Amino acid sequence: MSGHSSWAEVKRRVREAHPEVSDAQWEERKQAARTATEAYVLGHHLREIREEQGLTQAQVAASVGISQARVSQIERGEIHNLETIRTYAAALGARITVSIEYGDRTIGAA
Repeated sequence: MSGHSSWAEVKRRVREAHPEVSDAQWEERKQAARTATEAYVLGHHLREIREEQGLTQAQVAASVGISQARVSQIERGEIHNLETIRTYAAALGARITVSIEYGDRTIGAA
């Protein structure tokens, strides 16, 4: 025995330890974690682009019309709306595209 548990076993034990949490609540928690991870990764990439261009957070903040502290928050994944991210990306000469994925279809939305 390796002393390690499979991911399926870990999830089973957590669910057994919290029988009061419904399947829908587990799904909501999983989606919230996925959304937070995606925001963190997006912020990381925006920071990389900014640094590649030799820009400071203060310079981007001035261009976007937000505070340097807000730029820092965005780069840490604290993203609250799409328009701020679009404006931030535009200040870097980039653009954000949005698509809707449904089944095997992907539809450009904006």
